[in-house]
Amino acid sequence: MNSSWLGKIGNELLDLVYPPGLYCISCGKITDDSRTYRLCNDCMASVNWITDRRCAKCGRPLSPNDPGETCFRCSVRESSGSPQCFDKGHACAGYGAVEQSVIFALKYGSRPDIGDTLGEILYDRMASEYGEDVLAGMYDLVTPVPTHRDKQAVRGYNHADLMGKSFAKRAGLRYDPEIVKRTRPTLPMKGLGPEARMANIQGAFDIRARKLPLIAGARILLIDDIFTTGATIDEIARILKDAGASRVDFLAFAAAGDMIN
Repeated sequence: MNSSWLGKIGNELLDLVYPPGLYCISCGKITDDSRTYRLCNDCMASVNWITDRRCAKCGRPLSPNDPGETCFRCSVRESSGSPQCFDKGHACAGYGAVEQSVIFALKYGSRPDIGDTLGEILYDRMASEYGEDVLAGMYDLVTPVPTHRDKQAVRGYNHADLMGKSFAKRAGLRYDPEIVKRTRPTLPMKGLGPEARMANIQGAFDIRARKLPLIAGARILLIDDIFTTGATIDEIARILKDAGASRVDFLAFAAAGDMIN
């Protein structure tokens, strides 16, 4: 009997006995359904919500020691004459302990239910800045950063797809998870330098031919869990722009902070 099938049945039985909604999605502490984003009081208070200065280009939180309007990474790219291909980035929180635990539970802890909660957070972040009516007309397409088929087969889902579907439904935006595909697996980005990250991701994505008519002139919003150096987002934005997209923004749950401390 297939072990992944047994695991799925086991998880469903556990959900019946221990409903996920009764536990904090970060620390696992017993809570109740009234908690915002299913986070206990302590974890909710520890989330690094981006409410102060943020990079005007990528949306990551700016260091208090950075007097500019853009972060160090974006400033370097601009000054080098090779700015990122995406137009604007948005993020909900800085990347800290709570954010990491939530993302890890979604990606590696067999907790697809967390994808809907993060989609809710993404929606609240954008609706609070732009308003519900404006947001509903900002983009023609919402699509997730794709996962390679081998990794998705092991995990059983694409975490960014779950987030994107939840966000788009709340925002009233057209959602299509099949726009971009991964053509090959890539190494984990953690531990790789900027040049190695770019080499790792180059040529790893392609546009599905049948989706090309949808892309021409479209304003597209990419969805992902975390934004670090931006190599993945930028490569996808590049191929979407080459395919005729008029604008490519991204929205992530968490973003690594500015390099200047």
